[in-house]
Amino acid sequence: MTNQDYEEKRNFFRMRVNGPVKIERQDPAETFHAEGLDLSASGLSLISDDIVTEGEILQISIKSHNPELADFVAEAKVVRVQPIEEQPERFNISVKFTTIY
Repeated sequence: MTNQDYEEKRNFFRMRVNGPVKIERQDPAETFHAEGLDLSASGLSLISDDIVTEGEILQISIKSHNPELADFVAEAKVVRVQPIEEQPERFNISVKFTTIY
């Protein structure tokens, strides 16, 4: 990673999610849930028991707990999938938002 890549990543404010994230995939059509970790302006990191494929497009939904704020809904592309060393049946997934609704 170049210095510029690192700096660009740090230009986005990151927020801890620590909660359920609803994921919808299209092929095959299915819905599952993951645990949100970090949310930024450009993407999201998750922990999931379900494996996804790099390059796959997912619909992401995070429920708002404030009735005055809409749920967060976005389309995202999977950019990284890594098994968790201590729990190889679980995966750390990073996605990049392609569209935020």
